Amino acid sequence: MNRYDRQARVSKIGPAGQAKIAAAHIVIVGLGALGSYAAEELVRAGVGELTLVDPDTLSFTNLQRQTMYTEADVNAKKLKVEAAKEHLLAINSQVKLHLYPAPLSEDVLAANQFDLLLDCLDNYTSRDLINHLAIKNHFNYLFASCAGTFGSVMAVKPDSHHPCLRCLYPNIEQLKQTDCDLIGVTTPLVPLVASLQVALAMKLLIAPNQVDYDHLITLDSWSMQFQKFKIQVNDHCLACQKRQVPTAKPFQSQVHVLCGTNTYSLNLQAKLDLAKLANQLANYQIKAKPGFHFIGLEWHNYKVSIFENGRLLLYGASSLAEATAELTALQEITIK
Repeated sequence: MNRYDRQARVSKIGPAGQAKIAAAHIVIVGLGALGSYAAEELVRAGVGELTLVDPDTLSFTNLQRQTMYTEADVNAKKLKVEAAKEHLLAINSQVKLHLYPAPLSEDVLAANQFDLLLDCLDNYTSRDLINHLAIKNHFNYLFASCAGTFGSVMAVKPDSHHPCLRCLYPNIEQLKQTDCDLIGVTTPLVPLVASLQVALAMKLLIAPNQVDYDHLITLDSWSMQFQKFKIQVNDHCLACQKRQVPTAKPFQSQVHVLCGTNTYSLNLQAKLDLAKLANQLANYQIKAKPGFHFIGLEWHNYKVSIFENGRLLLYGASSLAEATAELTALQEITIK
């Protein structure tokens, strides 16, 4: 029996539309509340390939709104992408998954051909990066956000005819200042917003010419109100009209925590030969597992990822001081 029979019976999808879903490769940036819901819905709908991007490990505070994960995942200190892979394959063993346990970077997108990107993030610094990469590399993406009881979704095709994220949020530099603030989210809001985002994704894959790129959809799960707002192209937009790339942040060589996570980062300021490094680590009885542009390993009961671009990520440390001590010790081995 065709597991997608009920979906293919929908006239707007049909067998041809289901085939397009099966052939699609979608990148999901952020595997928290929105991203985990969206990933599950897409896998159940029959999407063929997903790239999952998220640097964080699971905590008990996630379980209130991130329903794909379990207490067992938290107790095992799993990465979100790692736990997501296990659950998604249990739902649909045919889906092809690529895991990237780090913040989004341009090399992740450059390494793969994909059809669509879903912005399921909770900070505007990374959202702005997606927007600029979409303009530079000419791809469409779906923006979604949740805060309190209020959510919003928008299909973004950033070109001279349609608004980009900076047209929607001309105050984005001010919004970046609140990236590390903890914002509450009600449990029922998340699946509502994620489902709208996935519905847009399916429409874009099946009938791209019918997608509306000029309106923001908003909803309030408390007042039960939906609204739609026309977003105008800002003729003076520095991103989609002026094509000005934002100033790069100084390369950080000290250990720092990624906002809203238990993940700590150290940049070595040098590209790494991962195959050579894996052999080098083996001399210290450290087994490295290859991943997507990175190797993963266990270090003093911590999970660590080391990336080609010289970034080290340590997951689950209880403090910056603890993470600094561990990453500094690992750095001494890595750069020999």
